[in-house]
Amino acid sequence: MYRFYFKLITFFLVLLFPFLFTGCAIESKKTVPEKYKLGQISFHKVCAQCHGADAMGGKRAPNFLQEKFIPKNFSNARFARTIINGSDSGAMPPQKKRVTDKDIEEIIQYIRYSQKEAGIIS
Repeated sequence: MYRFYFKLITFFLVLLFPFLFTGCAIESKKTVPEKYKLGQISFHKVCAQCHGADAMGGKRAPNFLQEKFIPKNFSNARFARTIINGSDSGAMPPQKKRVTDKDIEEIIQYIRYSQKEAGIIS
C-alpha cells in the first residue's frame, strides 16, 4: 500500500517539477516603441526571471541599467556570447537552446534601448 502512495506522489512531483522551479513569466512594466517589442518579449520570456522586469535586476542576476553593461564596457558581441554560452562565472547557464540568433539580436537591441531610456548611454 505504501508503495502505491510513494509511486503516486513521485508521479505528481515529476509532473509538477517544471512548475515548482520556474516562476510565472515576469511582465514588463514599461511600454516600448514597436521597434523594440520583439526584444522586450524575448527578454521577458528568457531573461526576466533572473534579470528582472525591464532589465532592472532581479534576486539572482544583475541590473543591466548600470555603467558596467554599457557598450564600451560590455559589447553586443559579449552579450551574445554570454546568452549563448552562459556567464564566465558559471552563475548564468547557457541559453542557446532557448533562443535563436534573431532573438539574441532583438534582446540586445531592447537592452540598449532600455539603457538609453535610463540615461546611461546616449
